[in-house]
Amino acid sequence: MAKGSSSYGDFNALMQQLEQGEILPVYLLQGEEYRFLEQLLDKIEKKVVDPATASFNHHTFYGKETEASELVNLARRFPMMADKQLIVYKEAQYCRKPDEMEEYIKNPVPSTVLVWYHPGKKIPSNRKLAKAFAASGKVFNADPITEKDVIQVVHSYIQEQGYDIEPKPLHLLVENSAARVSLIFQELDKVFSNIEKGSKIREEHIQKYVGINKKYNIFGLQKALAQKRRTEVVEILNYFTAHTKEYPLVLLNATLYGYFRKVSIVQSMTRSTDKEIMSAVGIPFFAMSEYREAARNYGGKKIVSVMDCINDCDLKFKGIKPGGESEKALLEETILKILSL
Repeated sequence: MAKGSSSYGDFNALMQQLEQGEILPVYLLQGEEYRFLEQLLDKIEKKVVDPATASFNHHTFYGKETEASELVNLARRFPMMADKQLIVYKEAQYCRKPDEMEEYIKNPVPSTVLVWYHPGKKIPSNRKLAKAFAASGKVFNADPITEKDVIQVVHSYIQEQGYDIEPKPLHLLVENSAARVSLIFQELDKVFSNIEKGSKIREEHIQKYVGINKKYNIFGLQKALAQKRRTEVVEILNYFTAHTKEYPLVLLNATLYGYFRKVSIVQSMTRSTDKEIMSAVGIPFFAMSEYREAARNYGGKKIVSVMDCINDCDLKFKGIKPGGESEKALLEETILKILSL
């Protein structure tokens, strides 16, 4: 289990409880790391539902289509020819009257397992439903793993699956996925299905099976920006704008934001050793010289301007500020502004 990340630690603990058959009558699965939610739901389904009676006792409903009162009525019924029935309420964030579930959650039927599947933003803690779940059910919050802990969590996951990985491809994978653990795990599954268990994952595996271009990738763009190599920046930018489906603006912008935020921290630690910076910021040893060069090239108020450029891009993309004509134009504008600082 990776330390320093409550949601990942809670995930492992809950998976272990389910594996041991410790099943509660109600669960609230919510948050932004969808991979964790999906794995927990899959485990609950396997542990609760008998395949022989699944057609009678495995029920799936959706928030836009089913009222909470209908769930309550079904949940109070007894399973048919089985010890338990499972009710999964997906897209629960669209439920029109969620507070109608409050009384049931406080007094659930032991032979029913109800899963309130609420991906995305969490239910506000002051809502009646949230308080009821907190008091009577199992609440799992799939919070995003903090950027500092992502490397450790991903490395632990790789080892749990029976593999190892070299430092550079690990960081390439994390950078390319904007440090989103669910997306990283999804990409790793592609690698696992193509190499033998027990293998060490190398850079060529990430490039081949995840689909990261060896020459044109976010890793290369960041390095070219850090070193202010204009020709290389423009070359990578042209490739990205010609392949916006593979390199969506929202992902590139988030990745650049995380990168330059680390650069700003490096600037504030000019008197610190490489080891101290690596520990505090989560920068790999092979990238330290690059980050120090970026800190020099974007010194003083320049780094503030860089962050402003990235933030403006985000606001324009969301339509909050004018000027977001297209992803291609926004990306070009943002990158060239950063390069000119």
